[in-house]
Amino acid sequence: MTDAMVTIFAAWSALAAAALSPGPNMVAVASRGLGSGRGSALLVAFGIALGGFGWAMLTALGLGTLFEAFPVLLRVLGLVGGLYLGWLGYKGWRAAITGGSGEIAPQTGEGLWRDVRYGLVVTATNPKVALLWASLSTFVGGQTTSLSLLLLFACGSSFILFAIYGGYGLLFSVGGIRQLYVRFQKTSEAVFGTIFGLIGIGMIIRSVRAGL
Repeated sequence: MTDAMVTIFAAWSALAAAALSPGPNMVAVASRGLGSGRGSALLVAFGIALGGFGWAMLTALGLGTLFEAFPVLLRVLGLVGGLYLGWLGYKGWRAAITGGSGEIAPQTGEGLWRDVRYGLVVTATNPKVALLWASLSTFVGGQTTSLSLLLLFACGSSFILFAIYGGYGLLFSVGGIRQLYVRFQKTSEAVFGTIFGLIGIGMIIRSVRAGL
């Protein structure tokens, strides 16, 4: 296996691990799965996958050069992303305590193109996603030196994202899971709030340490 393929597989592994962990992308597909079923959730997941293709192309085409020239941007992204996830954690715990609407709440689908666009916008404006791709860009860009490797990396990344978020969408669209979530909504919000908060704190700590 060539060095380029080793790097690409390492990047895909990091991407999959990040996608599996809770974040705004997962919230988007889970909310649509709860509110409108698997069709709308899969369309949102497809939009996220399209956004991932775009992020992968930017990463491979030299996004890392920007962050090498201005390393402070990585720290800023880490702080912004950490604060945002901390806010989601706070909202989750507030919903768990007060019984109000949490971050994950049933959302009605808006049709094919709007659902796809929604997923695309969510992943394009997600600071957690931006930080991930910024980090990957520092070592992937130099390896995708041919068009075939570039397309392989981008298409593979898009497929991984669709598989994971589509899986989340299908899970939350299952009737039994939807009923279980509603039944234990307060507990679920507390669990997700804790996870969001811990991830956010970790991102902030890493960013602060990197600036010392």
